[in-house]
Amino acid sequence: MAASGDSTGPPADVLETAKSEDRGSVPNRRKIQAAATELVGGSNTDTGRKQQRRKMVDAAMGEGCSALPAAPTINTPPLPPRCPPFPKSGKRKAVREWNIECRRISKLAAKDPRGNLPTVVKPKDPYTADSVASSRDKALVRNAARSIVNVSSITPDGNVIRRCTGFILSWHGTKKCARILTSSVIVRGLDHKPKLNVRLPNSIVTEGQLLFFNTHYDIALLEISSESDLPLQLPSFGSNPNYGQEVFVLARGEMSNLMARHGSILWFDGLDGFERNYHMFLSCDLPGGGTGGPVIDHDGNVIGMAFKVIGPKPNILAISIILTCIEMWLKFSRIARPEHGLHLRTVELLEVSLQEAISLDHNIHSGYIVDKVDVDSTAERLGIRYGDVIVSFDGLRTHTLPQLEDYLLSLGWRFLERSIDSSSTVNLTLEVYDLLGHITRNITLPVEFSD
Repeated sequence: MAASGDSTGPPADVLETAKSEDRGSVPNRRKIQAAATELVGGSNTDTGRKQQRRKMVDAAMGEGCSALPAAPTINTPPLPPRCPPFPKSGKRKAVREWNIECRRISKLAAKDPRGNLPTVVKPKDPYTADSVASSRDKALVRNAARSIVNVSSITPDGNVIRRCTGFILSWHGTKKCARILTSSVIVRGLDHKPKLNVRLPNSIVTEGQLLFFNTHYDIALLEISSESDLPLQLPSFGSNPNYGQEVFVLARGEMSNLMARHGSILWFDGLDGFERNYHMFLSCDLPGGGTGGPVIDHDGNVIGMAFKVIGPKPNILAISIILTCIEMWLKFSRIARPEHGLHLRTVELLEVSLQEAISLDHNIHSGYIVDKVDVDSTAERLGIRYGDVIVSFDGLRTHTLPQLEDYLLSLGWRFLERSIDSSSTVNLTLEVYDLLGHITRNITLPVEFSD
């Protein structure tokens, strides 16, 4: 049935056709035009009917288009600043203007925030790439790094005194505080109490409170707190390091950048730069500010702490000594160890030709070599001299020097548990062999406990 001559809008079925198809397509418009011609009738030369058909088509298309969803707005990132092309004329004035514009663009490019993205920026420490190459090692180091922080001691006017690395030792969820272990070098020898800043892996800086430090073992314990969860995770602690073992040493730079070194524990022992003989030695150097950083094995377990001290090689303090000292301080508010006045090496790590000589000439295969005896010490008065061999130390013959230190700390623990007066002593039973006299003496060495 044809529409009346005064019809101005499309019928419902035509409108439904427009809504059910793509409104902007040419075929759809043609369908609506055909439907309008059928309803209105007339030829293309009939001006009145032609205008009526156009109104019907526009109304159908317009209503249909209004029902379309708005196109999403796309926020296209701005283009990076670029230098203009070199002037084709090559004239001096044009080249000079080009140089001026390029310098201006370069200054803008230096301020481009995209230049700081980790996908764009160059590593702050190129040696880390050489130390951590495989995918497995990268995953291992990245996981262990969640426990590492940067620690700085700050003067009252805001200047940095020293920088070290530290790692989380414990976490108190209710109080939202963490305890951080680092080197005592961060506060040692200062004539004032410094402010301690702890920079977390996400670059947030929080103030640390010094709980205690011990210069003999070169450790310090800090506490940090936060209203929100800290971006840290507790490390896993392994067994003590072994001679010849391959390890990673981790550190965090002043801008929170992760640094790593790969090396092994050297096959020698003896005195370090401070004449302490319970340290082990690393084959690799430490990154800047790496003192206090964790030493991890190839399973990601913390087995010690690294130190850069006076001497050719960095040192490692075994994790068993560290944890014993911390537990002793938490329980007794002090650390006690016997001061025997002896500086030792082990026969086990003596050079092989010297091992053969001492074995053939003196029938000695294990024990502790006396490198030095403290002046006016009880050990010196009892006749112990450098070059002697302590064949057994309270019955111990084959322990490494870190293991011997563990034993001495166990004596200190028993001393504190019994609450003996601080002037009390403990007797060490030594079997001492004199290589000059070819004689063995049994010596009872009384030693006091030192905090």
